Amino acid sequence: MNRRRLILIVICILVVLCGLVWGLGAYLSDRIYFGVQVWDTSLGGMRLEEASAALQDGPPVLYEPVITLRDPNHSWEVRPSDLGITLVAEDTAQAAFQVGRDPEGGPLTHLWLMLFGTNVAPIFSYDETVATLYLQELAAEIDFAPVDAALALNGVLPTVTPPQLGFALDVSASLAAIQNELSDVLGLSVDLVVQEVSPQILDAEMARVRAEAILSDQLTLLLPDPRQGDPGPWVLLPEDLAGMLTTFAVDGRLYSELDQVQLWNYLEGIAPALAIEPVNSRFHFDESTRQLEALTPSAEGRALDVGASLQNILDALEAGHHLAPLAVQTLAPAYPETSTAEELGIRELVAEGDSYFIGSPSGRDHNIRLATSQFDGLIIGPGETFSFNHYLGDVSEEAGYDESFITAGEQLAVEVGGGICQVSTTVFRAALWGGYDIVERSYHYQRVGYYELMGYGPGFDATVYSPLVDLKFVNNYDAPLLIEAEIEEDGHRLIFRFYSTGDGRTVEVEGPEITDEVEPGPPIYQLDEELEPETVIEWQGAQDGLTATVFRWVRDSAGELMYRDEFVSRYEPRRAAYHYGPGYVPPVE
Repeated sequence: MNRRRLILIVICILVVLCGLVWGLGAYLSDRIYFGVQVWDTSLGGMRLEEASAALQDGPPVLYEPVITLRDPNHSWEVRPSDLGITLVAEDTAQAAFQVGRDPEGGPLTHLWLMLFGTNVAPIFSYDETVATLYLQELAAEIDFAPVDAALALNGVLPTVTPPQLGFALDVSASLAAIQNELSDVLGLSVDLVVQEVSPQILDAEMARVRAEAILSDQLTLLLPDPRQGDPGPWVLLPEDLAGMLTTFAVDGRLYSELDQVQLWNYLEGIAPALAIEPVNSRFHFDESTRQLEALTPSAEGRALDVGASLQNILDALEAGHHLAPLAVQTLAPAYPETSTAEELGIRELVAEGDSYFIGSPSGRDHNIRLATSQFDGLIIGPGETFSFNHYLGDVSEEAGYDESFITAGEQLAVEVGGGICQVSTTVFRAALWGGYDIVERSYHYQRVGYYELMGYGPGFDATVYSPLVDLKFVNNYDAPLLIEAEIEEDGHRLIFRFYSTGDGRTVEVEGPEITDEVEPGPPIYQLDEELEPETVIEWQGAQDGLTATVFRWVRDSAGELMYRDEFVSRYEPRRAAYHYGPGYVPPVE
Protein backbone atom coordinates (compact mmCIF):
# COMPACT_ATOMS: atom_id res chain seq x y z
CA MET A 1 0.00 0.00 0.00
CA ASN A 2 2.76 2.35 0.85
CA ARG A 3 4.64 1.41 -2.28
CA ARG A 4 1.71 2.19 -4.50
CA ARG A 5 1.26 5.51 -2.83
CA LEU A 6 4.88 6.39 -3.39
CA ILE A 7 4.67 5.50 -7.06
CA LEU A 8 1.55 7.58 -7.39
CA ILE A 9 3.20 10.53 -5.72
CA VAL A 10 6.19 10.29 -8.06
CA ILE A 11 3.93 10.10 -11.07
CA CYS A 12 2.05 13.16 -9.89
CA ILE A 13 5.23 15.06 -9.35
CA LEU A 14 6.47 14.14 -12.81
CA VAL A 15 3.21 15.19 -14.33
CA VAL A 16 3.38 18.49 -12.48
CA LEU A 17 7.01 18.99 -13.53
CA CYS A 18 6.24 18.19 -17.11
CA GLY A 19 3.38 20.61 -16.96
CA LEU A 20 5.61 23.26 -15.51
CA VAL A 21 8.32 22.67 -18.10
CA TRP A 22 5.77 22.71 -20.87
CA GLY A 23 4.23 25.86 -19.49
CA LEU A 24 7.67 27.48 -19.06
CA GLY A 25 8.61 26.51 -22.59
CA ALA A 26 5.47 28.09 -23.88
CA TYR A 27 6.20 31.20 -21.81
CA LEU A 28 9.77 31.44 -23.09
CA SER A 29 8.90 30.79 -26.72
CA ASP A 30 9.60 34.47 -27.52
CA ARG A 31 11.85 35.21 -24.56
CA ILE A 32 15.43 34.56 -23.62
CA TYR A 33 15.85 31.54 -21.36
CA PHE A 34 16.43 32.09 -17.70
CA GLY A 35 20.08 31.90 -16.66
CA VAL A 36 21.37 33.59 -19.79
CA GLN A 37 23.45 36.74 -19.21
CA VAL A 38 25.93 38.97 -21.02
CA TRP A 39 28.78 39.73 -18.65
CA ASP A 40 26.99 41.07 -15.55
CA THR A 41 23.70 41.81 -17.28
CA SER A 42 20.99 39.07 -16.82
CA LEU A 43 18.69 38.79 -19.84
CA GLY A 44 16.55 35.77 -18.77
CA GLY A 45 12.84 36.15 -19.47
CA MET A 46 13.37 39.24 -21.69
CA ARG A 47 12.01 39.55 -25.15
CA LEU A 48 14.51 40.61 -27.87
CA GLU A 49 13.55 44.27 -27.78
CA GLU A 50 13.78 44.31 -23.99
CA ALA A 51 17.20 42.70 -24.05
CA SER A 52 18.39 45.12 -26.74
CA ALA A 53 17.26 48.04 -24.61
CA ALA A 54 19.04 46.59 -21.56
CA LEU A 55 22.25 46.27 -23.52
CA GLN A 56 21.89 49.55 -25.43
CA ASP A 57 24.28 51.65 -23.29
CA GLY A 58 26.69 48.75 -23.03
CA PRO A 59 27.98 47.13 -19.91
CA PRO A 60 29.88 49.49 -17.53
CA VAL A 61 33.02 47.45 -18.18
CA LEU A 62 33.29 49.11 -21.60
CA TYR A 63 34.17 52.35 -19.80
CA GLU A 64 36.66 50.80 -17.43
CA PRO A 65 40.41 50.32 -18.14
CA VAL A 66 40.27 46.61 -18.86
CA ILE A 67 42.52 46.50 -21.94
CA THR A 68 46.30 46.54 -21.65
CA LEU A 69 48.49 47.94 -24.44
CA ARG A 70 52.23 47.32 -24.19
CA ASP A 71 55.42 48.46 -25.88
CA PRO A 72 58.88 47.14 -24.95
CA ASN A 73 59.24 49.61 -22.07
CA HIS A 74 55.77 50.72 -20.96
CA SER A 75 52.15 49.61 -20.61
CA TRP A 76 48.87 51.51 -20.69
CA GLU A 77 45.49 50.51 -19.22
CA VAL A 78 42.86 51.52 -21.76
CA ARG A 79 39.08 51.64 -21.81
CA PRO A 80 37.45 49.75 -24.72
CA SER A 81 35.51 52.89 -25.59
CA ASP A 82 38.84 54.74 -26.08
CA LEU A 83 39.60 52.34 -28.92
CA GLY A 84 36.18 52.72 -30.53
CA ILE A 85 34.94 49.34 -29.18
CA THR A 86 31.16 49.34 -28.60
CA LEU A 87 28.64 46.55 -27.97
CA VAL A 88 26.11 45.81 -30.74
CA ALA A 89 22.95 45.46 -28.63
CA GLU A 90 20.58 43.87 -31.17
CA ASP A 91 23.10 41.29 -32.39
CA THR A 92 24.14 40.43 -28.83
CA ALA A 93 20.48 40.08 -27.73
CA GLN A 94 19.84 37.78 -30.72
CA ALA A 95 22.83 35.64 -29.73
CA ALA A 96 21.47 35.40 -26.18
CA PHE A 97 18.00 34.44 -27.49
CA GLN A 98 19.49 31.51 -29.46
CA VAL A 99 21.03 29.95 -26.36
CA GLY A 100 19.17 26.68 -25.54
CA ARG A 101 17.19 26.68 -28.76
CA ASP A 102 19.36 24.07 -30.35
CA PRO A 103 17.12 21.41 -31.97
CA GLU A 104 18.82 18.79 -29.78
CA GLY A 105 18.03 20.75 -26.65
CA GLY A 106 14.97 20.15 -24.56
CA PRO A 107 13.47 20.64 -21.12
CA LEU A 108 16.63 19.39 -19.46
CA THR A 109 18.60 22.11 -21.25
CA HIS A 110 16.17 24.69 -19.93
CA LEU A 111 16.52 23.25 -16.48
CA TRP A 112 20.29 23.21 -16.71
CA LEU A 113 20.35 26.93 -17.74
CA MET A 114 18.06 27.79 -14.84
CA LEU A 115 20.23 25.95 -12.35
CA PHE A 116 23.72 26.83 -13.56
CA GLY A 117 23.28 29.76 -16.05
CA THR A 118 25.58 30.72 -18.93
CA ASN A 119 27.43 33.85 -20.05
CA VAL A 120 27.06 34.85 -23.69
CA ALA A 121 30.03 36.59 -25.36
CA PRO A 122 28.98 40.04 -26.50
CA ILE A 123 29.20 41.06 -30.11
CA PHE A 124 31.30 44.19 -30.60
CA SER A 125 31.68 46.83 -33.28
CA TYR A 126 35.06 48.47 -33.81
CA ASP A 127 35.53 52.07 -35.01
CA GLU A 128 39.03 52.14 -36.49
CA THR A 129 38.96 55.94 -36.78
CA VAL A 130 38.61 56.34 -32.99
CA ALA A 131 41.32 53.76 -32.37
CA THR A 132 43.60 55.49 -34.84
CA LEU A 133 43.21 58.84 -33.11
CA TYR A 134 43.96 57.25 -29.75
CA LEU A 135 47.08 55.51 -31.01
CA GLN A 136 48.28 58.68 -32.69
CA GLU A 137 48.04 60.47 -29.34
CA LEU A 138 49.84 57.54 -27.72
CA ALA A 139 52.55 57.80 -30.35
CA ALA A 140 53.55 61.17 -28.89
CA GLU A 141 54.64 59.27 -25.76
CA ILE A 142 56.24 56.38 -27.60
CA ASP A 143 57.92 58.02 -30.57
CA PHE A 144 61.51 59.08 -30.09
CA ALA A 145 63.32 60.72 -32.98
CA PRO A 146 66.69 59.24 -33.84
CA VAL A 147 69.72 61.37 -33.03
CA ASP A 148 72.32 61.77 -35.76
CA ALA A 149 75.98 61.66 -34.99
CA ALA A 150 77.05 65.30 -34.78
CA LEU A 151 80.01 67.59 -34.39
CA ALA A 152 80.13 69.89 -31.36
CA LEU A 153 82.61 72.61 -30.52
CA ASN A 154 83.90 73.35 -27.06
CA GLY A 155 85.55 76.66 -27.90
CA VAL A 156 87.82 75.55 -30.73
CA LEU A 157 87.98 71.91 -29.61
CA PRO A 158 85.78 69.66 -31.80
CA THR A 159 84.03 66.68 -30.21
CA VAL A 160 81.67 64.01 -31.53
CA THR A 161 78.12 63.39 -30.31
CA PRO A 162 77.29 59.68 -30.93
CA PRO A 163 74.14 58.57 -32.79
CA GLN A 164 71.05 57.19 -31.04
CA LEU A 165 68.30 54.89 -32.30
CA GLY A 166 64.80 56.25 -32.51
CA PHE A 167 61.43 54.55 -32.07
CA ALA A 168 58.10 55.02 -33.84
CA LEU A 169 54.71 53.44 -33.16
CA ASP A 170 53.44 51.63 -36.25
CA VAL A 171 49.81 52.71 -35.97
CA SER A 172 48.49 50.53 -38.81
CA ALA A 173 50.16 47.35 -37.55
CA SER A 174 49.07 48.07 -33.97
CA LEU A 175 45.46 48.56 -35.14
CA ALA A 176 45.57 45.16 -36.83
CA ALA A 177 46.92 43.56 -33.65
CA ILE A 178 44.06 45.04 -31.62
CA GLN A 179 41.46 43.92 -34.13
CA ASN A 180 42.76 40.33 -34.05
CA GLU A 181 42.08 40.14 -30.30
CA LEU A 182 38.53 41.56 -30.23
CA SER A 183 36.78 38.26 -29.43
CA ASP A 184 36.71 39.26 -25.75
CA VAL A 185 37.88 42.62 -24.49
CA LEU A 186 37.91 41.55 -20.83
CA GLY A 187 41.56 41.17 -19.88
CA LEU A 188 42.62 41.89 -23.46
CA SER A 189 46.35 42.51 -23.69
CA VAL A 190 47.90 43.67 -26.97
CA ASP A 191 51.55 44.16 -27.84
CA LEU A 192 51.88 47.38 -29.83
CA VAL A 193 54.09 47.31 -32.89
CA VAL A 194 57.01 49.72 -32.37
CA GLN A 195 59.62 50.12 -35.07
CA GLU A 196 63.22 51.10 -34.57
CA VAL A 197 64.26 54.18 -36.57
CA SER A 198 67.90 54.43 -37.52
CA PRO A 199 69.67 57.81 -37.60
CA GLN A 200 70.76 59.06 -41.02
CA ILE A 201 74.25 60.04 -39.88
CA LEU A 202 76.09 57.23 -38.13
CA ASP A 203 79.64 58.55 -38.07
CA ALA A 204 81.03 62.04 -37.36
CA GLU A 205 84.66 61.16 -36.83
CA MET A 206 85.73 62.46 -40.25
CA ALA A 207 84.11 65.81 -39.43
CA ARG A 208 85.99 65.97 -36.13
CA VAL A 209 89.35 65.23 -37.73
CA ARG A 210 88.80 67.82 -40.45
CA ALA A 211 87.58 70.48 -38.01
CA GLU A 212 90.54 69.82 -35.75
CA ALA A 213 92.90 70.41 -38.67
CA ILE A 214 91.15 73.65 -39.73
CA LEU A 215 91.11 75.04 -36.19
CA SER A 216 94.66 74.01 -35.33
CA ASP A 217 96.11 77.42 -36.30
CA GLN A 218 95.18 80.90 -37.46
CA LEU A 219 94.55 81.43 -41.18
CA THR A 220 96.66 84.16 -42.81
CA LEU A 221 95.69 85.72 -46.13
CA LEU A 222 98.37 87.48 -48.15
CA LEU A 223 98.23 89.79 -51.13
CA PRO A 224 100.55 88.66 -53.93
CA ASP A 225 103.00 91.31 -55.16
CA PRO A 226 101.85 93.95 -52.69
CA ARG A 227 102.45 97.60 -53.47
CA GLN A 228 103.74 100.12 -50.98
CA GLY A 229 100.92 101.16 -48.72
CA ASP A 230 98.79 98.07 -49.47
CA PRO A 231 96.79 96.67 -46.53
CA GLY A 232 97.28 93.20 -45.11
CA PRO A 233 97.99 90.56 -44.17
CA TRP A 234 94.57 89.47 -42.93
CA VAL A 235 94.43 87.01 -40.05
CA LEU A 236 91.51 84.79 -39.08
CA LEU A 237 91.99 83.37 -35.59
CA PRO A 238 90.83 79.83 -34.76
CA GLU A 239 87.86 81.42 -32.96
CA ASP A 240 86.93 83.22 -36.20
CA LEU A 241 87.26 80.01 -38.19
CA ALA A 242 85.10 78.15 -35.66
CA GLY A 243 82.31 80.63 -36.39
CA MET A 244 82.58 79.81 -40.09
CA LEU A 245 82.67 76.03 -39.66
CA THR A 246 79.83 74.04 -41.23
CA THR A 247 79.06 70.34 -41.70
CA PHE A 248 77.51 68.19 -44.40
CA ALA A 249 76.64 64.51 -44.73
CA VAL A 250 77.49 62.01 -47.46
CA ASP A 251 76.38 58.36 -47.31
CA GLY A 252 75.78 58.41 -43.57
CA ARG A 253 79.05 60.14 -42.70
CA LEU A 254 79.49 63.70 -41.48
CA TYR A 255 82.16 65.98 -42.92
CA SER A 256 83.16 69.55 -42.03
CA GLU A 257 84.57 72.55 -43.89
CA LEU A 258 84.44 76.34 -43.81
CA ASP A 259 81.08 77.79 -44.84
CA GLN A 260 81.70 79.21 -48.30
CA VAL A 261 78.94 81.81 -47.97
CA GLN A 262 80.47 83.25 -44.79
CA LEU A 263 83.94 83.11 -46.31
CA TRP A 264 82.66 84.85 -49.45
CA ASN A 265 81.08 87.60 -47.32
CA TYR A 266 84.34 88.06 -45.43
CA LEU A 267 86.32 88.43 -48.65
CA GLU A 268 83.79 90.92 -50.02
CA GLY A 269 84.27 92.87 -46.82
CA ILE A 270 88.01 93.31 -47.41
CA ALA A 271 87.68 93.82 -51.18
CA PRO A 272 87.18 97.63 -51.04
CA ALA A 273 90.49 98.06 -49.20
CA LEU A 274 92.26 96.32 -52.09
CA ALA A 275 90.41 98.03 -54.91
CA ILE A 276 92.34 100.45 -57.10
CA GLU A 277 90.42 102.20 -59.84
CA PRO A 278 92.14 102.23 -63.22
CA VAL A 279 93.35 105.66 -64.23
CA ASN A 280 92.51 106.91 -67.70
CA SER A 281 94.96 109.01 -69.58
CA ARG A 282 94.06 112.65 -70.17
CA PHE A 283 94.27 114.08 -73.68
CA HIS A 284 94.49 117.21 -75.76
CA PHE A 285 92.90 117.29 -79.22
CA ASP A 286 95.10 118.96 -81.84
CA GLU A 287 92.62 120.60 -84.20
CA SER A 288 95.29 121.02 -86.88
CA THR A 289 96.31 117.34 -86.99
CA ARG A 290 93.03 115.96 -85.58
CA GLN A 291 95.08 113.70 -83.35
CA LEU A 292 95.11 113.12 -79.61
CA GLU A 293 98.07 114.02 -77.46
CA ALA A 294 98.32 112.18 -74.15
CA LEU A 295 98.76 114.64 -71.30
CA THR A 296 99.04 112.09 -68.46
CA PRO A 297 99.84 108.37 -68.36
CA SER A 298 97.16 105.79 -67.69
CA ALA A 299 97.43 103.16 -64.99
CA GLU A 300 95.91 99.73 -64.48
CA GLY A 301 93.51 99.15 -61.64
CA ARG A 302 93.05 96.19 -59.34
CA ALA A 303 90.14 94.28 -57.85
CA LEU A 304 89.94 91.30 -55.55
CA ASP A 305 88.86 88.12 -57.33
CA VAL A 306 86.60 86.82 -54.58
CA GLY A 307 85.81 83.48 -56.20
CA ALA A 308 89.44 82.60 -56.96
CA SER A 309 90.55 83.79 -53.52
CA LEU A 310 87.95 81.58 -51.85
CA GLN A 311 89.18 78.58 -53.82
CA ASN A 312 92.78 79.37 -52.86
CA ILE A 313 91.78 79.29 -49.19
CA LEU A 314 89.93 75.98 -49.53
CA ASP A 315 92.85 74.43 -51.44
CA ALA A 316 95.36 75.62 -48.83
CA LEU A 317 93.33 74.19 -45.94
CA GLU A 318 92.80 70.94 -47.83
CA ALA A 319 96.57 70.64 -48.12
CA GLY A 320 96.98 71.34 -44.40
CA HIS A 321 98.30 74.88 -44.87
CA HIS A 322 97.13 77.96 -42.99
CA LEU A 323 98.68 80.50 -45.35
CA ALA A 324 96.71 81.34 -48.50
CA PRO A 325 97.28 83.90 -51.28
CA LEU A 326 94.48 86.21 -52.35
CA ALA A 327 93.74 86.41 -56.07
CA VAL A 328 93.40 89.78 -57.80
CA GLN A 329 92.18 90.89 -61.20
CA THR A 330 93.89 93.55 -63.26
CA LEU A 331 91.54 96.26 -64.50
CA ALA A 332 92.59 97.92 -67.73
CA PRO A 333 91.87 101.64 -68.16
CA ALA A 334 89.10 102.45 -70.61
CA TYR A 335 91.28 105.12 -72.25
CA PRO A 336 95.01 104.30 -72.14
CA GLU A 337 97.56 106.79 -73.47
CA THR A 338 97.79 104.72 -76.66
CA SER A 339 94.21 105.64 -77.58
CA THR A 340 93.79 107.49 -80.86
CA ALA A 341 91.21 110.00 -81.98
CA GLU A 342 90.12 107.63 -84.72
CA GLU A 343 89.62 104.74 -82.28
CA LEU A 344 87.58 106.87 -79.90
CA GLY A 345 85.66 108.83 -82.48
CA ILE A 346 86.86 112.23 -81.30
CA ARG A 347 86.88 114.28 -84.47
CA GLU A 348 85.54 117.80 -83.90
CA LEU A 349 84.46 120.52 -81.55
CA VAL A 350 80.80 119.97 -80.66
CA ALA A 351 80.27 122.59 -77.93
CA GLU A 352 81.92 125.44 -76.12
CA GLY A 353 81.05 127.35 -72.95
CA ASP A 354 82.77 130.35 -71.41
CA SER A 355 82.59 132.73 -68.47
CA TYR A 356 84.63 135.68 -67.15
CA PHE A 357 86.18 136.24 -63.76
CA ILE A 358 87.67 139.70 -64.30
CA GLY A 359 88.47 141.40 -60.99
CA SER A 360 88.29 138.22 -58.90
CA PRO A 361 90.28 138.34 -55.63
CA SER A 362 93.50 136.35 -55.64
CA GLY A 363 92.02 133.50 -53.59
CA ARG A 364 89.07 133.15 -55.95
CA ASP A 365 91.36 133.36 -58.98
CA HIS A 366 93.58 130.63 -57.53
CA ASN A 367 90.63 128.34 -56.76
CA ILE A 368 89.23 128.73 -60.28
CA ARG A 369 92.54 127.71 -61.82
CA LEU A 370 93.03 124.75 -59.45
CA ALA A 371 89.49 123.42 -59.96
CA THR A 372 89.74 123.87 -63.75
CA SER A 373 92.79 121.62 -63.83
CA GLN A 374 90.73 118.73 -62.45
CA PHE A 375 88.68 118.58 -65.66
CA ASP A 376 91.14 119.35 -68.43
CA GLY A 377 91.65 116.30 -70.67
CA LEU A 378 88.86 114.12 -69.21
CA ILE A 379 87.06 111.60 -71.41
CA ILE A 380 83.42 110.75 -70.67
CA GLY A 381 82.20 107.59 -72.39
CA PRO A 382 78.95 107.24 -74.35
CA GLY A 383 76.01 106.86 -71.99
CA GLU A 384 78.15 107.83 -68.99
CA THR A 385 76.91 110.44 -66.53
CA PHE A 386 79.34 113.25 -65.84
CA SER A 387 79.42 114.31 -62.17
CA PHE A 388 81.20 117.59 -61.45
CA ASN A 389 81.79 116.71 -57.79
CA HIS A 390 83.23 113.30 -58.66
CA TYR A 391 86.00 114.74 -60.79
CA LEU A 392 86.45 117.83 -58.61
CA GLY A 393 87.49 115.69 -55.66
CA ASP A 394 88.35 117.03 -52.22
CA VAL A 395 87.92 120.75 -51.62
CA SER A 396 90.09 121.68 -48.64
CA GLU A 397 93.20 123.56 -47.64
CA GLU A 398 95.06 120.24 -47.81
CA ALA A 399 94.01 119.94 -51.44
CA GLY A 400 95.45 123.42 -52.10
CA TYR A 401 92.33 125.60 -52.07
CA ASP A 402 92.23 129.11 -50.60
CA GLU A 403 89.50 130.99 -48.79
CA SER A 404 87.29 133.33 -50.81
CA PHE A 405 83.76 134.66 -50.99
CA ILE A 406 80.74 132.43 -51.44
CA THR A 407 77.01 133.21 -51.47
CA ALA A 408 75.43 131.96 -48.25
CA GLY A 409 72.37 133.56 -46.74
CA GLU A 410 71.90 137.31 -46.71
CA GLN A 411 75.60 138.17 -46.70
CA LEU A 412 78.61 136.93 -48.61
CA ALA A 413 80.66 134.49 -46.56
CA VAL A 414 84.29 133.46 -46.71
CA GLU A 415 84.99 129.76 -47.15
CA VAL A 416 87.67 127.49 -48.54
CA GLY A 417 87.00 126.87 -52.24
CA GLY A 418 85.12 130.06 -53.05
CA GLY A 419 85.06 130.53 -56.83
CA ILE A 420 84.65 126.88 -57.84
CA CYS A 421 81.14 127.67 -59.09
CA GLN A 422 82.81 129.72 -61.86
CA VAL A 423 84.05 126.38 -63.21
CA SER A 424 80.73 124.53 -62.79
CA THR A 425 78.91 127.42 -64.45
CA THR A 426 81.21 127.23 -67.47
CA VAL A 427 80.78 123.45 -67.75
CA PHE A 428 77.01 123.94 -67.58
CA ARG A 429 77.12 126.38 -70.48
CA ALA A 430 79.13 123.97 -72.64
CA ALA A 431 76.69 121.12 -71.88
CA LEU A 432 73.78 123.49 -72.55
CA TRP A 433 75.02 124.49 -76.00
CA GLY A 434 76.17 120.96 -76.81
CA GLY A 435 72.65 119.60 -76.40
CA TYR A 436 73.70 117.16 -73.68
CA ASP A 437 71.04 115.78 -71.36
CA ILE A 438 71.46 117.83 -68.17
CA VAL A 439 70.04 115.76 -65.32
CA GLU A 440 71.08 117.84 -62.28
CA ARG A 441 71.69 121.59 -62.06
CA SER A 442 71.13 124.09 -59.24
CA TYR A 443 71.12 127.89 -59.29
CA HIS A 444 72.74 130.21 -56.77
CA TYR A 445 70.82 131.60 -53.81
CA GLN A 446 71.41 135.12 -55.13
CA ARG A 447 72.68 136.50 -58.40
CA VAL A 448 76.46 136.59 -58.85
CA GLY A 449 77.89 139.44 -60.88
CA TYR A 450 80.75 137.38 -62.37
CA TYR A 451 78.27 135.16 -64.18
CA GLU A 452 76.56 138.08 -65.90
CA LEU A 453 79.72 139.60 -67.42
CA MET A 454 80.12 140.02 -71.19
CA GLY A 455 76.47 139.86 -72.12
CA TYR A 456 75.27 136.87 -70.10
CA GLY A 457 71.99 137.41 -68.31
CA PRO A 458 70.90 135.69 -65.10
CA GLY A 459 69.97 132.00 -65.27
CA PHE A 460 73.12 130.70 -66.98
CA ASP A 461 74.90 129.70 -63.76
CA ALA A 462 75.28 126.38 -61.94
CA THR A 463 76.24 126.15 -58.28
CA VAL A 464 77.88 123.12 -56.65
CA TYR A 465 78.57 122.26 -53.04
CA SER A 466 80.08 118.79 -52.58
CA PRO A 467 78.66 116.37 -51.76
CA LEU A 468 75.14 117.80 -51.50
CA VAL A 469 74.77 119.90 -54.64
CA ASP A 470 76.15 118.61 -57.94
CA LEU A 471 76.10 119.31 -61.66
CA LYS A 472 75.42 116.23 -63.79
CA PHE A 473 74.80 115.57 -67.46
CA VAL A 474 74.71 112.46 -69.61
CA ASN A 475 76.92 112.01 -72.66
CA ASN A 476 74.09 110.99 -74.95
CA TYR A 477 76.23 111.06 -78.08
CA ASP A 478 77.39 107.82 -79.66
CA ALA A 479 81.06 108.76 -79.25
CA PRO A 480 83.16 109.61 -76.18
CA LEU A 481 83.39 113.21 -75.04
CA LEU A 482 86.78 114.89 -74.52
CA ILE A 483 86.63 117.88 -72.17
CA GLU A 484 89.30 120.55 -72.53
CA ALA A 485 89.64 123.65 -70.39
CA GLU A 486 91.59 126.83 -71.09
CA ILE A 487 92.07 130.19 -69.39
CA GLU A 488 92.66 133.20 -71.62
CA GLU A 489 94.80 135.35 -69.38
CA ASP A 490 94.23 138.69 -71.13
CA GLY A 491 90.50 138.71 -70.52
CA HIS A 492 90.35 136.34 -67.53
CA ARG A 493 88.09 134.20 -69.69
CA LEU A 494 87.46 130.56 -68.75
CA ILE A 495 86.61 128.29 -71.68
CA PHE A 496 85.44 124.66 -71.73
CA ARG A 497 85.54 122.90 -75.09
CA PHE A 498 83.76 119.60 -75.78
CA TYR A 499 85.20 117.38 -78.53
CA SER A 500 83.40 114.34 -79.95
CA THR A 501 81.73 113.26 -83.19
CA GLY A 502 78.70 115.39 -83.97
CA ASP A 503 75.45 113.60 -84.72
CA GLY A 504 73.76 116.49 -86.51
CA ARG A 505 71.71 117.64 -83.53
CA THR A 506 70.84 121.32 -83.30
CA VAL A 507 70.37 123.40 -80.16
CA GLU A 508 68.22 126.50 -79.75
CA VAL A 509 68.43 128.54 -76.53
CA GLU A 510 66.14 131.45 -75.62
CA GLY A 511 66.09 133.65 -72.57
CA PRO A 512 66.37 134.51 -69.92
CA GLU A 513 62.73 135.38 -69.39
CA ILE A 514 62.62 137.61 -66.30
CA THR A 515 59.65 137.49 -63.90
CA ASP A 516 58.87 138.09 -60.23
CA GLU A 517 61.34 140.93 -59.71
CA VAL A 518 61.78 141.96 -56.08
CA GLU A 519 63.70 144.97 -54.80
CA PRO A 520 66.11 144.47 -51.92
CA GLY A 521 65.35 145.73 -48.45
CA PRO A 522 67.29 148.36 -46.49
CA PRO A 523 71.08 148.01 -46.11
CA ILE A 524 72.61 145.82 -43.42
CA TYR A 525 75.10 147.37 -40.98
CA GLN A 526 77.25 145.00 -38.97
CA LEU A 527 79.83 145.82 -36.31
CA ASP A 528 83.32 144.41 -36.90
CA GLU A 529 85.56 144.87 -33.87
CA GLU A 530 88.66 144.28 -35.98
CA LEU A 531 88.06 147.32 -38.23
CA GLU A 532 89.63 150.67 -37.51
CA PRO A 533 87.48 152.87 -35.27
CA GLU A 534 84.81 154.95 -37.01
CA THR A 535 85.49 153.31 -40.37
CA VAL A 536 82.95 151.66 -42.64
CA ILE A 537 83.41 149.43 -45.71
CA GLU A 538 80.95 148.14 -48.26
CA TRP A 539 80.78 144.38 -47.81
CA GLN A 540 78.38 143.70 -50.68
CA GLY A 541 76.24 145.68 -53.11
CA ALA A 542 72.47 145.51 -53.42
CA GLN A 543 70.93 143.22 -56.02
CA ASP A 544 67.33 142.72 -57.14
CA GLY A 545 65.71 139.34 -56.74
CA LEU A 546 63.98 137.73 -59.71
CA THR A 547 63.06 134.54 -61.51
CA ALA A 548 65.02 133.82 -64.71
CA THR A 549 63.90 131.07 -67.08
CA VAL A 550 66.15 129.79 -69.87
CA PHE A 551 64.49 127.64 -72.57
CA ARG A 552 66.28 125.05 -74.71
CA TRP A 553 65.16 122.93 -77.66
CA VAL A 554 67.35 120.05 -78.86
CA ARG A 555 66.53 118.48 -82.23
CA ASP A 556 68.11 115.53 -84.00
CA SER A 557 69.62 115.58 -87.50
CA ALA A 558 66.14 115.12 -89.02
CA GLY A 559 64.76 118.09 -87.12
CA GLU A 560 62.70 115.97 -84.71
CA LEU A 561 62.52 117.31 -81.16
CA MET A 562 64.63 115.19 -78.81
CA TYR A 563 63.74 117.16 -75.67
CA ARG A 564 62.78 120.60 -74.44
CA ASP A 565 64.16 122.05 -71.21
CA GLU A 566 63.25 124.90 -68.91
CA PHE A 567 66.04 125.93 -66.54
CA VAL A 568 64.31 128.02 -63.86
CA SER A 569 66.40 130.07 -61.42
CA ARG A 570 64.71 131.84 -58.49
CA TYR A 571 67.16 134.35 -57.04
CA GLU A 572 66.49 136.02 -53.70
CA PRO A 573 67.08 139.79 -53.44
CA ARG A 574 70.32 140.83 -51.78
CA ARG A 575 70.54 143.83 -49.53
CA ALA A 576 73.59 146.02 -49.48
CA ALA A 577 75.79 145.25 -46.49
CA TYR A 578 78.28 147.47 -44.64
CA HIS A 579 80.74 146.46 -41.93
CA TYR A 580 81.91 149.19 -39.55
CA GLY A 581 84.42 149.65 -36.78
CA PRO A 582 83.91 150.80 -33.20
CA GLY A 583 82.64 154.33 -32.80
CA TYR A 584 80.82 154.51 -36.13
CA VAL A 585 77.11 155.22 -35.89
CA PRO A 586 75.10 153.61 -38.72
CA PRO A 587 72.45 155.78 -40.37
CA VAL A 588 68.87 155.25 -39.28
CA GLU A 589 66.50 154.25 -42.09
